[in-house]
Amino acid sequence: MRTTAAKYGATAVVLLSVLMAGGLAGPAYGVTYNLVADNVTKTMPDSTVVTMWGFGCNGVQTGCDNTDITVPGPALVVPVGDTTLTINLTNNLAEPVSIVIPGLTPQLATVTPVKFIDGTGRQRVISFVNEATPGNTAAYTWNNVRPGTYLYESGTHPAVQVQMGLYGSVRKDFAAGQAYGPASSYTKELLLFFSEIDPVLHAAVADGTYGFAPAPTSTMYYQPRYFLINGEPYSPGRPPLLAVTHFDNTLVRFLSASLLTHVPMIGGHYMKVIAEDAHPYGNPKTQYAIDLEAGKTFDALINIQAPAGPVAVFDRKLGTMNGGASPGGMIAHIGVPTNIGVFRNRPWYLDVNGNGAWDAGTDAVAFFGEAGDVAVAGDWNGSGTTKIGVFRNRPWYLDANGNGAWDPGTDTTAIFGEAGDIPVAGDWNGSGTTKIGVFRNGAWYLDVNGNGAWDPGTDTTAYFGAPGDIPVVGDWNGSGTTKIGVFRNSVWYLDTNGNGVWNPGTDTVAFFGSAGDIPVAGDWNGSGTSKIGVFRNGAWYLDANGNGAWNPGTDTTANFGSAGDRPVTGKW
Repeated sequence: MRTTAAKYGATAVVLLSVLMAGGLAGPAYGVTYNLVADNVTKTMPDSTVVTMWGFGCNGVQTGCDNTDITVPGPALVVPVGDTTLTINLTNNLAEPVSIVIPGLTPQLATVTPVKFIDGTGRQRVISFVNEATPGNTAAYTWNNVRPGTYLYESGTHPAVQVQMGLYGSVRKDFAAGQAYGPASSYTKELLLFFSEIDPVLHAAVADGTYGFAPAPTSTMYYQPRYFLINGEPYSPGRPPLLAVTHFDNTLVRFLSASLLTHVPMIGGHYMKVIAEDAHPYGNPKTQYAIDLEAGKTFDALINIQAPAGPVAVFDRKLGTMNGGASPGGMIAHIGVPTNIGVFRNRPWYLDVNGNGAWDAGTDAVAFFGEAGDVAVAGDWNGSGTTKIGVFRNRPWYLDANGNGAWDPGTDTTAIFGEAGDIPVAGDWNGSGTTKIGVFRNGAWYLDVNGNGAWDPGTDTTAYFGAPGDIPVVGDWNGSGTTKIGVFRNSVWYLDTNGNGVWNPGTDTVAFFGSAGDIPVAGDWNGSGTSKIGVFRNGAWYLDANGNGAWNPGTDTTANFGSAGDRPVTGKW
């Protein structure tokens, strides 16, 4: 590919970009990262295997401990207070590569592009900077690194090598939790890389035919078939990119490693765009979408205000296909998890900010019900937030207006079930509002039409479980309706297909918790499906990854409440 790269105009903007590239090796007094470039394959949702090139950490090192080759490459951080970045690049590929960072001034006043004479006798530039030749290492240093979000990428034949996957991110903050200063403070951050894949071009590069017809001879007319966010096309069940609460001011760093313009949106939310190409705006711009052109970066602040579940991130230009099939491509999600709380013989303590601890003045306390009542929670009016309620040996008292107090004539009362029943609540028909129901010795009676009374032939009865089981409910498959299940001495039986009977091989059995635990269920990561968990004397153990087993370091534990409390979950 060396002799054909320049032939087809791959470096048409060389002289405009040279001064943005990384310089030659030199002394560094900041942070140093050792990277390696190598081959990697990525399997698309339609089972197509695409050969890519990527970066990885060259050995375990502080701030870069993943030695796998990935696309995008490692997310590099220049610590607050450091001003110099050095990258030592080892090249395991069969042709030279290099690294540039558009927007950062190189260490030296001049850089030396790599040139060659093409077949017509013209001198052409093949690389913006010195290259790491196959099997060797080259060093690149940048001084005076200012706060911002940057793209690092190959400076050698970038139209092809960036398309192959040689790109990653660099970011530096003004101060801890501040992107560019106090006005850009944030509590969580999210990197969003937009890119695409033309599998025909990748195959030609991999087998050495790129540049020779009938294989692709340039990227001018390339035809992408896979569209990626953070190096991955959408497929059902993909976990959220990040879990947030409505208390989080989230910094979203948008980066383009694409040859096209994309228009990212975060469904239902405006963003405050604060910087472009690492240059902060004097006056932030409130926008619903961003024109993310090739090679650009933007920083935006967003506060997610949504019910529990996934909030869509997607390309407004509809790069939403996997090899021609939809839905796919540039679709991902930010998760809004279910929060926890407890009922203690009338007082309710609700973890409003979702951090798993009681924060007086931020979290909520309410007085609703009486000692001996059984706690229930649900979205009684379809507003998108969970409200509280109690079951008292047949009558139900539901805080319909959500103010945490009983208001006769405004809040809801119902007579449903019998004394000794165990109350349950869920959206049995997918209408968006929570309805009531009871569990009685293995039998379920569910108020499907939501009128607060039992209507034979309209409401639903099911037989799932046995006397002594503890009922649990949740949307086990993400379909939008609540299904039933039972907890039996650490064993869970979940009606995954929602038909109200146990189907071995189709429904779910899991072993999570211990005998004597109180089962709980909620969407702990905001993916749109309910997961299981247990409450044990004030401690919560939540199956955050949804695999039905306890995984230390991956799953979630919290200490909220005390022994004797009754756990509740919801979006407060």
